[in-house]
Amino acid sequence: MKPSRLLVAYALAAAISTPLSADTPCDATMMQGSIAQVTETHATVHTSVLVDATPAEVWAILTDFDDMAMWSSGTLQGMTGDIKNGGSVTITFIFGTTEDGEPNIMTIPHTLIYDEGSVIGWSDPFPEDVGGGHDNHLYRVEACGDRTLFVQSDEIVGNPYAANFVARLLPMYQMFNAELKAEAERQS
Repeated sequence: MKPSRLLVAYALAAAISTPLSADTPCDATMMQGSIAQVTETHATVHTSVLVDATPAEVWAILTDFDDMAMWSSGTLQGMTGDIKNGGSVTITFIFGTTEDGEPNIMTIPHTLIYDEGSVIGWSDPFPEDVGGGHDNHLYRVEACGDRTLFVQSDEIVGNPYAANFVARLLPMYQMFNAELKAEAERQS
């Protein structure tokens, strides 16, 4: 028996939103990225970056969806809708370029996982034409001394292309993280 989508979302949010322990070092080693293939149809990508800005400053930039396209050159470009836990939103992404070399802009509906000031994400099904399954994507902001640890992670479950997806997502997430870091540090 499969767990419900809501249970998966809450379990994912709880697991990924576990805060740093008091003895976790806040240094350059926090800038990382990794992928793991759990099974043939289940893979994860985890990225993080240490930002020289407060969590409130990073959160404000991350959730300023009207201005996001000004500093984000790829992946997440903005969000509209009911920005709250369980809210229905439409998210604008850029995934590479079209055959004409133009940005491949996609708008995708999602149901939010949202905890003000710390976590935003979604756990929604993939369309059957790209293999089905679920995309469990989270952004997390947390204090790391007088700086902020920004974590972006994704879990592709029940999709035959899961390993391929996370391999393609890793560099896009690392770019987004670097751009968010640059914007937060510029503004702080």
